[in-house]
Amino acid sequence: MSADSTFKRLTDNFIALSSLQLINYVLPLFLIPILIQTLGMEGFGIYAFVFAIATYGMTFADYGFDLSATYHISLHKDNPQKINEIFSSVLFIKLSLALLFLMLITLTTYSVEKLHLYQELIFYSYGMILGNVLLPLWFFQGIEKMRFIMYLNGFLKLSFFILVILFIRKPEDIALLMLLHSITALLVGFLALYLSHKKFHIKFVSLQKAQVLFYLKDGWYIFTSKIAVEFYSTASTIIVGFFVSPLILGYYALALKIMFAIGNLLDPITRVMYPYLLGVYQNSNQSFIKRNKQLSLLILLIMVPLSALVYLFAREILEIISKENITELNVQLLQLSALLLIVFPYASQFTNMLVTIKETKALNKILISAAIINVFFAPIILEFYGIIGMMWLHVFIAYYLIFTKFYTVYTKLKK
Repeated sequence: MSADSTFKRLTDNFIALSSLQLINYVLPLFLIPILIQTLGMEGFGIYAFVFAIATYGMTFADYGFDLSATYHISLHKDNPQKINEIFSSVLFIKLSLALLFLMLITLTTYSVEKLHLYQELIFYSYGMILGNVLLPLWFFQGIEKMRFIMYLNGFLKLSFFILVILFIRKPEDIALLMLLHSITALLVGFLALYLSHKKFHIKFVSLQKAQVLFYLKDGWYIFTSKIAVEFYSTASTIIVGFFVSPLILGYYALALKIMFAIGNLLDPITRVMYPYLLGVYQNSNQSFIKRNKQLSLLILLIMVPLSALVYLFAREILEIISKENITELNVQLLQLSALLLIVFPYASQFTNMLVTIKETKALNKILISAAIINVFFAPIILEFYGIIGMMWLHVFIAYYLIFTKFYTVYTKLKK
């Protein structure tokens, strides 16, 4: 394959993924003022709490296939029979895990008072998990055809945006809001499956037990790593929800949502480069290192100035996004979250590198250690230092992860 065709393919996928990220993370920023105005800051905090639970469910059912399945699809994209086997196995496993999560969350909502309080909202949001299961993003990423997902996701996310504007009018509409999330996610999922069959001739095949076990075993360390990630990222919102009022949770969630929206703007670069760098690594270890050094430098040159801008103009950003309810606590939380922006994209890059060089076991240990730190210290810090202390813990864990991942990648590749 020529350098020009490779560059064109990467550029095409980068544009598609950038548009996808713009819709996924920037569009919700336009929704935040609407949600705060209609739900109130307390309602926004409850919404963030329930959304975090649904996000955790999506991670649980995803099983890390965004990396492991993408890896196999990328290697076998010229073998239709193998592609059908991977596709069928992954979808079967994800559906099974989604059902298991439903059983677990049902039992938990009946036994934990805080969750029982929001039981109805949690069940209304379950369609988000099913929709994510049905959406084969890993397939389109593996065959490097992200443009199709961009069109589907763009149309339906815009539809969700319009529906929220039309129907979400008061705090009591939070249940309808979660239903709209579920309905749009399911529509995206079913349409993506139809597109996979119609455009790329994907067929569901009968599976052998050995095949299913292979993909379960293959993705195990990535799965446990992803779950660990949620214990110090998304799960932090859930933990905070048990210790503070919905109002304070709303402040905390607002800062994190802004940070994630800005930080994920570079996610298309790491996603597009992942299947490309898989191929580079197969051919040359030195080229793999060189390309990743270039990617690291690009990330640094973009994120350091961006982080500084968010820190310096935190109040102005909040005034634009949330319109009202601006307090010193809001500003301090966003300024602290700006420190996360510097290292945010490196999390994906170093994770992708560790997966590529088959060091998922080492990655697993790193992420589990971070999860243990968060789960152990979060309640203590919330008790003595409040929500500001919790954000400092978030920053500490982010930098701890980046440096440990970098050290592991460095030592493994040096060998």
